[in-house]
Amino acid sequence: MTKRGPLIFLAIVLALLLPSLVRIAWPFLTALILASILAIVINPANEWLSARVRPLGLATFITTFATVFLLGIILVFTGFAFTRELKATYNALNRRSLEEGGWPALVTHTSDRVVDALATRLPLDKEAIRTELLDGMRTVTGYLLNNLGAAAGGVVSVLLTGLLVTIFLYFLLRHGEDWIGRLRLLIPLEPRITASLFQTVHNSVVANVNGVAAVAAGQGLLLGLGFWVLGVRSPVLWGAIGGLASIVPVVGAPLVWVPAVIAFAVMGSYWKALLLGLWCALIVGSVDNVLRPLVVGARDKLHPMLVALAAIGGTYAFGVLGILLGPLVVSLAGALLKEIQELAGRERE
Repeated sequence: MTKRGPLIFLAIVLALLLPSLVRIAWPFLTALILASILAIVINPANEWLSARVRPLGLATFITTFATVFLLGIILVFTGFAFTRELKATYNALNRRSLEEGGWPALVTHTSDRVVDALATRLPLDKEAIRTELLDGMRTVTGYLLNNLGAAAGGVVSVLLTGLLVTIFLYFLLRHGEDWIGRLRLLIPLEPRITASLFQTVHNSVVANVNGVAAVAAGQGLLLGLGFWVLGVRSPVLWGAIGGLASIVPVVGAPLVWVPAVIAFAVMGSYWKALLLGLWCALIVGSVDNVLRPLVVGARDKLHPMLVALAAIGGTYAFGVLGILLGPLVVSLAGALLKEIQELAGRERE
């Protein structure tokens, strides 16, 4: 008891401080998680460079700078290209509005054409369709206006998070292995079990990053193909933007293809709007449900259905990061259950 007394006292003090520590670290949690994921993925490149460049701090700085620079270039190029295409689309719609007699007239004539097209094919009342359509347009417009301020604040938040991710990434690459080694000494488990749990976390992170990349590539390719077939300008660019947007769960790729469908409808190309909507909703949208579980499950040793449910549940529980954290938590829980079963089997023996 005499030997354990100081250890018990220190553990109690640490437990009392833990809530305050969590509150202090909470604003930086998202940046820390993102930096940790990036560090796990690019650590092999950092180790390769560290073996050839001295001092180690310089090698880590080069790795961090190259990673952030590459991601920044991709985002900046995509943003400029997206802005350019939006401007071109707006100019095209503006010319159409001038032909129709202004934006109010364009909206009215477009809604009337949609109502007439639906009323001739469906046994519905014209006025009921027009009322529902106008109510939907008002709802969407109000939502967009109400979220303009939030979007501006989100840009500042993204920039701040990016800065924190850069700082955390450098220190994780530079001292991460040392910190993990110290953490292993604090875990009261056999070295084999500790190593197995850390390997499970590593495999899950890499598998989920591979899954995100596979879904982005698949959805971007199929989205670009649909745009190309239907004659949308810059299909490769829009496919790339759609692939990047697919990283955001639920509202990812639709942020790109839904406006395209609406634009076709406004221009009077109803068949193109219908075909693009069906292609994106049924084919492009199903890539996430098929490809991600296969890619993640192959490395994570989880059933594809369990991976899909973990990603959906994780998104609901943790937000955007849940698409990575959900399968990670499930994988870690499975590894813990496996070790518990083995330990329980030894106790019975």
